Amino acid sequence: MRNTGVMGQPEEWFIPWDPAKNTTNWEKALSSVRKRATGENGVLAIKVMANQLYNVDACLKTFIGGPDGECCSRVAKEFENAVWVKLTRRDIVGQAISRVMSRQTGINHATAAAEDAHFAGNLQAGYQKDYNKGTVYRYGAILRETTAITLENLAWDRFFAANQISFKEIFYEDIADDTYMSHLDVIAEMAGIDGPIPKFRRKLVKLANGKNRKWRNQFFADAAARNFRAKSRS
Repeated sequence: MRNTGVMGQPEEWFIPWDPAKNTTNWEKALSSVRKRATGENGVLAIKVMANQLYNVDACLKTFIGGPDGECCSRVAKEFENAVWVKLTRRDIVGQAISRVMSRQTGINHATAAAEDAHFAGNLQAGYQKDYNKGTVYRYGAILRETTAITLENLAWDRFFAANQISFKEIFYEDIADDTYMSHLDVIAEMAGIDGPIPKFRRKLVKLANGKNRKWRNQFFADAAARNFRAKSRS
């Protein structure tokens, strides 16, 4: 979306939002987010994670009046005219393993070639297939992330249902393998952006390798041995 030049600047602008920062003018902060997230054609795009929703809602409360609503109603109100797209990964265990590996390696993204510049944080410039050779399998860590991702998906479903928001759900596995990037056309049509949409080769590549698959098989074996609980029954 960012690379098209016509679909806003969809970054995680709300990462620093924390209601504990009680000296921050959140109304001004929101204006700043809107400005930075908007492209030259006036299209605004923001990437929001489930664990950011409640912080953002609490910060909005400082200048948006009215009674407390259910499930981040101030976020829904502030962006009532937004087009909502929910990006989901079907393989949440694979997603959990990626999170565990990223914490152990300090690498969240990689480009295909070292000379490929990119704005992403924790970036490995030029993918090295053995980047995760020093990582250590931990059943408990993967289980915690699997649980967290499940709850995050449920939180989004609750947010959309409680605030009667229509949304488009797209899946990571589909768009990662789509060389035509057809999801961009779908989102653009929903947002009323005239086509054709400029598309450019992705610079980021998948980090997952054979070790991810090995951990995934081991995790399911361990989960079955534990009756799908954190620990085996005594």
